[in-house]
Amino acid sequence: MADKPTRREVLIQIAAGTAAARSLAPLSLSAQEAYEPQNLAAPHFRMLTTLVDMIIPPSETPGAAGAGVDRLIDEMLARSEERRKALVAGLELLEKAGFSSLDETARVKLLTEYSEATGARGEFFRALKDMTVEAYYSTEIGLVQELGYQGNSYLREFPGCQHEEHH
Repeated sequence: MADKPTRREVLIQIAAGTAAARSLAPLSLSAQEAYEPQNLAAPHFRMLTTLVDMIIPPSETPGAAGAGVDRLIDEMLARSEERRKALVAGLELLEKAGFSSLDETARVKLLTEYSEATGARGEFFRALKDMTVEAYYSTEIGLVQELGYQGNSYLREFPGCQHEEHH
């Protein structure tokens, strides 16, 4: 019998399949090419680029900014004025908190506070995180390189639960 996938591997495959089903159009621009934001002012877009890379930093694969997540989010905003206004309001909250002038440690501390907050700050952070994750795992870098998604596949057999207490 072939090696059984672990629970984690199965969850990754499920996440990859979900991301593939909901995927956005593939990113055609290189991360090094100049990009002119369409739905955010340039300072907000630069802040967004920093934020998405803090949420999904580079590892063995490029981080969110390297995958073009900032661009995909900018494109997502064209489909929802409400979402755009909410994101801009959150970016303005960060501006007022001095985000751009903070060092990395202070930025992480500030974002941690936002992640634990209720109200506008917490809602902003959760929405930004959701958009970042959705966009990242719809790119080739997130879906294929990081998750190892190989397209549609099947199991030769499905052994079911192997825990003694379930037999």
